Amino acid sequence: MVFSKTTAYGIRALAYLANQSESQLCGLQEIAEKEQIPSAYLGKILGELRKHQLLRSVKGIHGGYELARPAEVITLWNICEVLDPVVEYDECILGLDSCNETNACALHESWTPLRTEFIKLLKTKTIDQIAKSITNAEKHPAKDAA
Repeated sequence: MVFSKTTAYGIRALAYLANQSESQLCGLQEIAEKEQIPSAYLGKILGELRKHQLLRSVKGIHGGYELARPAEVITLWNICEVLDPVVEYDECILGLDSCNETNACALHESWTPLRTEFIKLLKTKTIDQIAKSITNAEKHPAKDAA
């Protein structure tokens, strides 16, 4: 898995919310059940996303969560910055302290372009795109290759 469990759950929860109608608030339990995420864990994740203004919450009997920004402008990078802020994408893939162009590790040459493309993906892929692909996959499930 490339993303931490926390980040993957955050992405799934935001994509779920993006697929709801604009006026519909979703409760924690609903999101947890639909996305099969432990509710206590999801509560902490949603709290962080709310604190960093990616989500809005409304308290009360008709309360719940909704996106605080349009899904088209929330990128995977935004989510990673909130939920995995300690990940250093420019560090050596082998964890060496002195890995650079002049003193490269065994994987440096192979990893550098992959890392660049991965960061580009994080900064350009939006929750809207992910939500739409989930919707399309649900409408057109893959057929078994029996």
